[in-house]
Amino acid sequence: MNSHQITRGDLLEALASPVALSACLALPSRPESVKTARDFVADQLARWGRPDLEGSATLVCSELVTNAVTHATSDPSANGCMVALTLVPGEALITQVADADPSPPVPRVTLSGTLAEDGRGLAIVTQLSAYWSASPRPDGKGKVVSAYLLTNHDTTGLSETVAVEPVLPDRTPSAGLPAQAPSVHPPTSECEPELPKLDLSTPSVARVCDFITGGTDNYSADRALGRRLLTAAPWLDRVATAARNHGQETVARLAAQGITQFLDLGCGLPQRHGRNTHDAAQRHRPESTVVYVDRDPVVQAHVRTWLAETPREQDLHADITRTAHLLHQPAIARLDRARPIAVLLHETLPWINDGKAQHLLETLRNWLPAGSVLSVIHAAADSHPESTPALAGLFRKAGILYRPRSLKQLLALVHGWDVDPPGITAVPLGGLHAVGGRTPLYGSYAFVARTPHPSSSRSRQDGAAGEAAVGGASLEVAR
Repeated sequence: MNSHQITRGDLLEALASPVALSACLALPSRPESVKTARDFVADQLARWGRPDLEGSATLVCSELVTNAVTHATSDPSANGCMVALTLVPGEALITQVADADPSPPVPRVTLSGTLAEDGRGLAIVTQLSAYWSASPRPDGKGKVVSAYLLTNHDTTGLSETVAVEPVLPDRTPSAGLPAQAPSVHPPTSECEPELPKLDLSTPSVARVCDFITGGTDNYSADRALGRRLLTAAPWLDRVATAARNHGQETVARLAAQGITQFLDLGCGLPQRHGRNTHDAAQRHRPESTVVYVDRDPVVQAHVRTWLAETPREQDLHADITRTAHLLHQPAIARLDRARPIAVLLHETLPWINDGKAQHLLETLRNWLPAGSVLSVIHAAADSHPESTPALAGLFRKAGILYRPRSLKQLLALVHGWDVDPPGITAVPLGGLHAVGGRTPLYGSYAFVARTPHPSSSRSRQDGAAGEAAVGGASLEVAR
């Protein structure tokens, strides 16, 4: 599909496709029907020559059948459900379960990282129309729940092209020497990139985000834009809070795994004590060090003042899109590249266009030492498609690029990285409900990726060119 969101119209169009293959099976509302549904899915996909799609499809179908059996009506004449599979080669697999319960669905499907090993087979569960696409049955006696699963792995075709710095060569360790990440030399054809000057009369991303999350380090221009954003998307503050909390949990988990060096790119304004990157890391590894990087002069001033009490941290005023210049700076040069480094891009890439974002990730992948990780939290373009254009338009009027991305677009950016299970996940918003589809269940996607081992990365590229290493999406639908 070419759209950046999955809608009911996409489902209907795919179901009506002349190349679609379909099969269905009627089942009684009994516990053993769950196993029968799984066997049916496995057999049918094998007949279609796509056993690689079995894992995710059987999980989704069995969960939906379990839901249908659990909520079966007491009317014997209405008992039973129907499982349907529709395969649109190269585009999608649609799984549907029709049952006699007319109420909204309550599936709780969590897809594990085993569902799409190295990006092969089923890529990811994408946004489901109206959260699982519940619709009335044609006979008026129940509902049909549809799950739309992407199978297209084409990660080419980024929507923008820009002139970028040359991509660094692949790591090629010399014989008899330990593997080392290559050095990055500063650009020779230009001076230090110009950074934005202090201007409190226009809004900045960091200060607007500070206002939205209830901070006090913002000014009238930031508050004016922030109020317009919250009018267009009243849930935006909860999205920002959920993303920040998820970032803290990720840093703590990485530190618990033994990583003690963190590079926080696009760090934003400092939070209260106990809620920053070094706080989360040092709770598990007190020796952890953090380099905070941002191009905003207000952020630089606050971080520099605030970090005077914390000698294990460094601040760097730099533009992360000028990656070669960035990685040559003394604050980053102090990192020990004989040990793993965690790079954090938490709600940073939405403010960077496709070409520069891709270049940043490629350069980091080639520069980072073995065992390093990349943590990304990214605004989701398809979590609430009704509001996304309005938000982007408000930022554009303020002279700010805002580029939330869909799952398909994130797949393109993450190509070449080894993504940890459970893959690209949706960051849930606690306490929100899906009924009516008016408030999104999530506002951001997140994943942790590893720098690929040179040999395994090369063999994957030879055997599966164009595929991205992605796991499943973890979404829970509440009533």
